[in-house]
This record gives sequence, structure tokens and C-alpha cells, in this order.
Amino acid sequence: MDILKAAAISGRCYNQEDGAKLFKEITLRLRKNESVMISFEGIETVPSSFVNASLIALLDEYTFNEIKHLVKFTKTTRQINEMIRSRFIYEAETRKAK
Repeated sequence: MDILKAAAISGRCYNQEDGAKLFKEITLRLRKNESVMISFEGIETVPSSFVNASLIALLDEYTFNEIKHLVKFTKTTRQINEMIRSRFIYEAETRKAK
């Protein structure tokens, strides 16, 4: 399992462009059937635009259950955990309703 350091890949982890950088690295590994551990070491908070671009975009190619199985997180904060959780819940419910 690769450990991707969000700050090293995305810099500030502040916006959609930063999220797109992390998304690219995640998908490179997932397409090789590799699991990914994302480290948020040194990052205190992330906005929804970053989470949408880096993680929620994965729902276009993978199911929520596949993502839960293949993508793990370490060295997060309560705010980061809540942002990721709330965005996935909202998107999963919204996409299910379509």
C-alpha cells in the first residue's frame, strides 16, 4: 500500500487545483489495483472543493464501497475526517437518488 502525503503532492490542500493533483496520484495507483493510504500530516483543515476534486471525483469510476476498501487515511484531524465523511454521504445519497 502506497502512502501518499497530501501536502507533498498538493501543497496547501486548499482548492480544486490542489485536489486534482492528489486525485491524479490516487487514480494512478487504483488503476493498478493498488490500495492507497493518504496522509494529511501537517494539514489542519481542507475545504469541500479540495475533497470534491481529490476524493469525490473517484465516484465517477468506483463505487463508494470500492473506495472505502481501497482508500484509507492517516494523520488526519477531526475537521478533515468530518469533511470527507459528510461529502461522501451527501454524494452517495444524491447519486443513489438519480
